[in-house]
Amino acid sequence: TAQGNQDENDIGDFYYTPPAGYLALCTSNLSDPSIALPGDNFNTVLYTGDASVRSITGVGFQPDFIWAKSRSAVRDHVASDAVRGVEDNLSPNTTGAADTGASNAITSFDSDGWSMGSDGLWNANTETFVAWNWKGGGSGSANTDGTLASTVSANTTAGFSIVAYTPTTGSATTVGHGLSQKPDLIIVKDREASTNWPVYQSPQGATYVVWLDDNSASTSSGATGYWNDTEPTASVFTVGDSSQTGGNTNDYISYVFHSVEGYSKVGSYTGNSSADGTFIYTGFRPAMCILKRITDGTDSWVIYDNKRDPYNVGGRYLRPNENTAEVDGTSSNMAFDFVSNGLKFRGTSGAQNGTVTYLYYAIAESPFKTANAR
Repeated sequence: TAQGNQDENDIGDFYYTPPAGYLALCTSNLSDPSIALPGDNFNTVLYTGDASVRSITGVGFQPDFIWAKSRSAVRDHVASDAVRGVEDNLSPNTTGAADTGASNAITSFDSDGWSMGSDGLWNANTETFVAWNWKGGGSGSANTDGTLASTVSANTTAGFSIVAYTPTTGSATTVGHGLSQKPDLIIVKDREASTNWPVYQSPQGATYVVWLDDNSASTSSGATGYWNDTEPTASVFTVGDSSQTGGNTNDYISYVFHSVEGYSKVGSYTGNSSADGTFIYTGFRPAMCILKRITDGTDSWVIYDNKRDPYNVGGRYLRPNENTAEVDGTSSNMAFDFVSNGLKFRGTSGAQNGTVTYLYYAIAESPFKTANAR
């Protein structure tokens, strides 16, 4: 029979007084998340193109990095950021240099979204689009933490920054990233040349490289040229002498992320090739998740989000390294559930749940403490 005894937080109705340090098993006793409203820093927006001059709203903040893709057509992905500025397109699925004269692309970053023209990658008539939006720190400011000066737009609370730099010697050097802890994910692109998009990821570390625009597995062969076999720190990351990260005097852009408890997570997992698939614990209900098979094979990257799949079971995916239209894998081997504290696979596809190792980056819709079921 309950006797009115409570834990140290005055919760519960126990027969005996709970021992010191023991708490009732309930969400009220979970730690408060550092970011209570993840949508203040990341949000996904869906819209239909009309090939006109227009504004997109509903983001909830002024985005500093926007990555978009036509869902209904075979078109390249496209990305724009406040550091490079307006009318400047990069396509994450291609090796192409930046299109700095994209006059019908994004024309302004607005308080609740962005404005754009008729550029087909952003606004093709009647096509359906998805855009993933990150809040940085505006158009950027000078950073001298590294040997090489950089321009940084940083959101230290959410663990995200946009970093522009221009090497002067073409040899290994350090670049300030503007965050307060070591990055877990760094994506780099030479803006002036036809090169790949090398990715640093903390699960394997600085002796490996994988490419955002490519379906191949990560490799340690030749990786010294990318990160100089040097782990990033709380203030800088290192680029080697590869032309893809710093081996010339071109202009580079990089997108830098670290995990934030209850808001975002970069990690790895091993699949099980079962319809009762692997569960990834994130500590939050995901709003978006990017996956890549990294230990072997040639499976594409995969990106899911909660706007294209608002209910479980989900399965609508795009491939960041391909220009293909959206595929609905809900009733196939690409099915998944977004749950209150992570991601549960319901399919056996080698792109997400083979018996190999995968990289993932996820951002929260709601912290576990306040997440509801879908």
